[in-house]
Amino acid sequence: MVEFRGSGMYKRPTVTVVTEATYPVALGGVTTWVQRLIKYSPDVVFNVLCMTGPERTEPVVEIPANVRDVVIQEIVPKGNKLRRWLDRITPTHRLRWSTAAKTLRATFERMVEGEPLSEPMLKELWKVSKSPTSVLASSTMYELARYVHYLASQYEDKCENNPFSDVFWVAVNIASFVLGAAAGARRLPNCDVAHAQNSGVCGFLCSVAKAVRNVPFIITEHGILLRELDTRLEGYGRTTRELFKECFRSMMLTSYEQCEEIIEISDYHAELALEQGAPEDKIKVVYSGIETWKYSPGDLERKYNEPEVLEVGTITRIERVKGIDVLIEIAARTVEHIGNVVFHVVGPVEDEAYYEECRKLVKEYGLEDIVRFHGPCTPDEVVKWLRRFHIFLLPSRSEGLPMALLEAMSCGCPVVASEVGAVPYIVDRNFGRTFRSEDADEAARHLVRLLYDPELMFEMAHHATKRAKQYDVMRMCHDYFREYCKYARGD
Repeated sequence: MVEFRGSGMYKRPTVTVVTEATYPVALGGVTTWVQRLIKYSPDVVFNVLCMTGPERTEPVVEIPANVRDVVIQEIVPKGNKLRRWLDRITPTHRLRWSTAAKTLRATFERMVEGEPLSEPMLKELWKVSKSPTSVLASSTMYELARYVHYLASQYEDKCENNPFSDVFWVAVNIASFVLGAAAGARRLPNCDVAHAQNSGVCGFLCSVAKAVRNVPFIITEHGILLRELDTRLEGYGRTTRELFKECFRSMMLTSYEQCEEIIEISDYHAELALEQGAPEDKIKVVYSGIETWKYSPGDLERKYNEPEVLEVGTITRIERVKGIDVLIEIAARTVEHIGNVVFHVVGPVEDEAYYEECRKLVKEYGLEDIVRFHGPCTPDEVVKWLRRFHIFLLPSRSEGLPMALLEAMSCGCPVVASEVGAVPYIVDRNFGRTFRSEDADEAARHLVRLLYDPELMFEMAHHATKRAKQYDVMRMCHDYFREYCKYARGD
């Protein structure tokens, strides 16, 4: 029992955080978010269930002391009998269906139609997930493939573009994915409440666990599931893409129906969740937080007192969606008006081909001494870079809630950012300027006006630091602690 000031005696909440290929096996935004949540919530006992692929099965972060159990589960079950089953399929195959098999068939059919599942369907998935390979090698897959073959004709001009054998394997892959998620519910550690980190695999797993084990769960959505699928499924055929999107839509809608609350990380995410079908009465906004005491400003007066070199920078992964080519275009227009400016790009290369395109563009503009790539850096080095930048530039084509923007604000950087994701909800003219995505001319005009006026930048830097305090991680953790306490079994 732990006593909290002003709230009497309570049992410490026990929470199982459910992730998909992120915490604790991969670095990235979600992993950083979860690590901060756990680290700064010492009065909560956490478990972690991570659904992942075979290539990522070991933790890459230090597990905090208040984590009781970590379960890493491969999401796709292995099966050696699938090819042998395919060899037995003929166009005249006829099967008799048991009542249970009919329920399972109806379950898969609803998923490839993008419809939410009922509680009996979730319970059926729990039951068969005990031995998923037997389902994948059964006649159920043949009947599902026939149905998918029919649906495929709705996505392609000619059904002949999809041989039945190809469609069969699409059906198997979908079923394998679904059964893998359902099987994960069997590994969910005991807890007062589960905390799913997306409304797809994580929320669906929790829906199965709730139907069978009566475990309540909440969802935090870090991204926009259906939009992100376009990137995740890039390179697949149209039939595969459409069927997987419908499967994920079914998972998402099922999660929305079964969960207790849907917590969005910004107002922008809340609006999009409504568009995706989330019930308005379940949605709550808790902005993500940063360690404002760590991302503190340096000597702002010294930085902005007649600087010899004006430094504009961004900290991000180098990939097309982050708009590094847009930054280069902005730099080319800015140096036409200001000669003593340099642009820094700090962060790892995620897309080598795109990186080479950017280097080529730098050379074409003759900006080799102006635009500088520095590669990845440590968290402590991030703070040093942000304290060095006179302006933080966010040229992204797409964002959710950009944490680097909040960190830059906290370090006392005025910001110039593209109007994507939650940016318009955060940035105001007291400390920043926004521009239409990919509009290098507009961005350069903002930069030139600010860089010509160090006194204005100094004033904006103070406003940025003040505004960043609204996004302190301790405030975020306090809000989640209150949510968890709703479900803690105790006094």
